[in-house]
Amino acid sequence: MKKLLILLIPAFCYSTVMAQQKDIDAIKKLNANWIASYVTKDTATLSRIYADDIQLTNPSGKLMHKPEMLKSAASQDYVSTKVDTATVRLFGDIGIINAEITAITKGEGKNSTFRIGYMDVYQKRKGRWYAIAAHVTLLSSN
Repeated sequence: MKKLLILLIPAFCYSTVMAQQKDIDAIKKLNANWIASYVTKDTATLSRIYADDIQLTNPSGKLMHKPEMLKSAASQDYVSTKVDTATVRLFGDIGIINAEITAITKGEGKNSTFRIGYMDVYQKRKGRWYAIAAHVTLLSSN
């Protein structure tokens, strides 16, 4: 019995680590798709990523909900976006990503570059990850 336990414990630990890595990878992919969707104005992808009850606090402190977030994404003129850093921590069915991006927008005949930091909260619902909350901070702009 003891030998069986000695064999089963590492296998259980390995499967747990692999499941966590799979969830981390899934959240990072959702994050990358979210950020890339700004350039293409792909609100269909954003709508699948956002939970219906998502709340986002933008850099000016305004609380936004899903319809406002989709409208904002469709109205912005992003030239490019790049995820610079992204780290994910898991707490059961909750995943928190802290990330920084560089974004270039076009407006009034010129491009502007922004560095943005954010924290997004994801929740696994019925086996699928959804973004449920976000807080965005402007780090720098030119």
